[in-house]
Amino acid sequence: MASLSLPVERKLFNPLWWREILFRWQSQSLKTSSVSDVDAGIPVSKVVEVHQAKAPTKASSADDYMKVPNDGVTITVTELESEDDLDVEEDRAVTIISEPETDSDKLASDILDVIGGYGLHTQPKDADGPVTGWTGKSFFMDRVKTQVAKGHAIEMILPAFPWKSINQVDKVTGVLPDLGEELALSRLHQLCEDIKAVYPPGGQVHIATDGLLFDDVVGISDENTWAYGDGLVQMAKSKGYDKSIKLFRVMDILGYTADTPLNKESYLSLAQKCRNEILEKYGRTEEEVREMMRDDPDTLLTYCGFIRFLETDLRHSPVAANATSGQKYRKIVKKVAINMMIRAESFTKFLQAMKPKHVRLSIHPSSGTVKLSIPLIVQGSGGFPKSPWHSSIAIALDGTYTTVHSKAVRDTHRLMYKDGRPYFYREKSELWDWEDEDVAFEAQYPNIMLIYPRADIEKSLTEAQLEKVQQLREVHRGPVKVIGFENAAAA
Repeated sequence: MASLSLPVERKLFNPLWWREILFRWQSQSLKTSSVSDVDAGIPVSKVVEVHQAKAPTKASSADDYMKVPNDGVTITVTELESEDDLDVEEDRAVTIISEPETDSDKLASDILDVIGGYGLHTQPKDADGPVTGWTGKSFFMDRVKTQVAKGHAIEMILPAFPWKSINQVDKVTGVLPDLGEELALSRLHQLCEDIKAVYPPGGQVHIATDGLLFDDVVGISDENTWAYGDGLVQMAKSKGYDKSIKLFRVMDILGYTADTPLNKESYLSLAQKCRNEILEKYGRTEEEVREMMRDDPDTLLTYCGFIRFLETDLRHSPVAANATSGQKYRKIVKKVAINMMIRAESFTKFLQAMKPKHVRLSIHPSSGTVKLSIPLIVQGSGGFPKSPWHSSIAIALDGTYTTVHSKAVRDTHRLMYKDGRPYFYREKSELWDWEDEDVAFEAQYPNIMLIYPRADIEKSLTEAQLEKVQQLREVHRGPVKVIGFENAAAA
């Protein structure tokens, strides 16, 4: 009998596996066709049910041994060794579950494989081996199949991109989006493009910017929250991502902007009203949140993440201005973290009600059971990154990215500017630290270094500069492209 392809820990608790072992012992002469991986996107309801096809007393052909239950799971017996094998006891049954054969199941599975390829998930405490695959894949099968049936782009929802950290002293470059957000948007756009390889309509990421729900808790103004979100919109448009990435603010989802485009004035006038409405309709209590943290490791992981970034952020926030001792400061941090968890879980409940058919993405590490945890920045270390709004980007000489607190790299990296404002940190090296103000180095997704004249001038690279370009190519992991110079072809 063909073996069900399941991990060992799942076999032990799977009735289909035990029934297969029993049937193999009962009849060694009966062969079956191979069965593909049960874990390849079959909804959980189909995996746990056991379907039996009772064999007739005397079969005339192998066709008598094929039954198709109503839910579409096929039970098949083929490749009989001889005519004698058609004499089967009346009560004997075959219970093999195979992967669905329908086109929609296969397509949905392929789409989710593309999405899952962008994820990075935590290791469950009780797991024996490394994390393989995406455990939440089957959870989203029906949602993707529904979207495929409608023929539109696969919609994904990502609560993220609230505002830049209030700690501009030690962590971030400023109030507005920088290279971190640029790389993050580029990766989300590439996800949507990659889906097109298996499903031409592609994907669409709906960013539910949640800054409005948190800014008053951590001491960030609504004006700065608006400026950050507007900067994201302009960045997406300038990169040509406005079809694959849509930014939704709270008032957009609540329907207040259905007839009138949102501007700064209307945003500020609606801010408190929208906060109140979500907390009144979808608000979680502190008791609920603490119970969720006790019962759900992913929720506890999010809370611990809040604690970590608040310990540095609140030192530069008016929220903690009255903390006269370390003990009082830590108490404020924990109080703010709980308030943020209440807001976060309320926002999650809100999105579940308003966007129930979307594939849920998350910037927080998790097990991946009910969402896909997606690293927005791919680091050279391979580890889960800090979010771009809580960090700066440091580029190493080999072109790899690291999300860092700015104070950690000020001695080893040079602060680089774009459009007159701080944008990222670049490792100090004579290979690209040229004493030439007319030459620009621009990092582009995924790992490209572009070298071009800074101004609209006629310029050639010197022999020494051309040599440095060649040396840079030897260590840089991605392409180093030279454009716009009169002798660019020589580079």
